[in-house]
Amino acid sequence: MAGPSKASILLDAAEKISADFGMLLSKARVPNSGQARIAACLCLTIAEIHIAVLAVLRSQAQSHAPVLVRSMHEALADLRNLLADARYLDQMRFDNADQVLKTFKGFIDDPDLKDMEEALKFLSECAGIEQEIYDELKGKGLKPLGAAGKFKRANMAGEYATAYRFLCSFSHTDLNTLLARHAGNGHLRFTDPLPSETLVGMLGLALSLYAHALDTTPKYSDLSTDLVKGAIQAADKMWIRAVEAAGSAIISDGSD
Repeated sequence: MAGPSKASILLDAAEKISADFGMLLSKARVPNSGQARIAACLCLTIAEIHIAVLAVLRSQAQSHAPVLVRSMHEALADLRNLLADARYLDQMRFDNADQVLKTFKGFIDDPDLKDMEEALKFLSECAGIEQEIYDELKGKGLKPLGAAGKFKRANMAGEYATAYRFLCSFSHTDLNTLLARHAGNGHLRFTDPLPSETLVGMLGLALSLYAHALDTTPKYSDLSTDLVKGAIQAADKMWIRAVEAAGSAIISDGSD
């Protein structure tokens, strides 16, 4: 009788680690300050996205999980920037206002919505609020940062050029990704699982991003450094054992 597959061994371990990290986060208490609260929100978002990554990897659409891992990566860059300089919160406010204004303008200028007077009035009022924020911060010298800028500022330029760019290829209709996802030998594939190497890479990267985020929590919560370090070390050992067990499973049952 064949034992558990490589994918199930790895996913079970990743879900256990995610649950352990989540339990630790649920015990954290955060000071009522802008920097601490937004930092905590970024960490919690990374935690929730990790749960979503595992859900997608349990589904028939595994190849779309990297899109979520990409979001984890960008959130970690924001988190590191914010912890390095509380003034980065203004950058986040500026970038938010910039993007929201573009979105609102798109709706306001859409000819298909010209008869929706109440909705357009509401959008115009909201745009006015964001415009004030944008103008105030632009007056202080702030400019749109963009993904490349935030990774560089977080001393993660190398990660942007490698892992993040690779993850971005899954987010768009990248030709190489489309062919890798669907082009079979004489047929088109649909809902095929990720190759084993890619699955291991995605799970490992997602866990690493989550662990890096968790590692920052003593800076803005009452979680102790020893407690957090202990949880991360235990997770590392659990993951190594799972990868070793998954390798044995392939050898013993010939499955992937």
